[in-house]
Amino acid sequence: MSKELQKEEIRDFLAQRGRDTIDIMREFAVLILLVAKPDGLHFLFEKRAAKIKQPGDICFPGGKMEPGESVEACALRETFEEIGLENIEILGRYGTQYELASIAMHAVVGIVPEEELKNLRLSEAEVAEVFTVPVRFFAENEPYIYEQDIVQDTADFPYEMLGIRSDYKWRVGHKQIAIYRYEDKIIWGLTASFVRHFVAELGLSKF
Repeated sequence: MSKELQKEEIRDFLAQRGRDTIDIMREFAVLILLVAKPDGLHFLFEKRAAKIKQPGDICFPGGKMEPGESVEACALRETFEEIGLENIEILGRYGTQYELASIAMHAVVGIVPEEELKNLRLSEAEVAEVFTVPVRFFAENEPYIYEQDIVQDTADFPYEMLGIRSDYKWRVGHKQIAIYRYEDKIIWGLTASFVRHFVAELGLSKF
């Protein structure tokens, strides 16, 4: 026989839960790493190695969170594993984006002086190269925006079980995919979305 929950047990559970997401299968953390250079702040990006998932894509350092790991700890751990940097000042959490409803991508913002880049050590299995882009580039250049509708495949949904018609009007999701070109690099997807919103929310964007 199950016990009756008490109010204080529920309060303790909520206080200790330590997360905001529900029904998320996988959580990731990335580090929006700023590099302080003489000409201003730059974003640091990675180009993914050829033999891993999404080869050649441009991204921020980061990866899958381990059980019980904080967003900050994951972002710093993955950054060290991928590019060898560890003397990073964390400025704070930025926000979370969701992909395919069950994936959460959390972002933390950190900063290093340019001289710290001498300590770069790339994991050849994960990172093909590292480069920086001035923050002002994203403030001065509007991305190409691809408008994407997200339609659910509900052909095998149990309509009869719920007593609803098979022509039920499902909500259609919509998202904007930002695409930037910087020299010979294409920055798009969640990475570009983080950059676009970060620059805009700081009041730097001209668009």
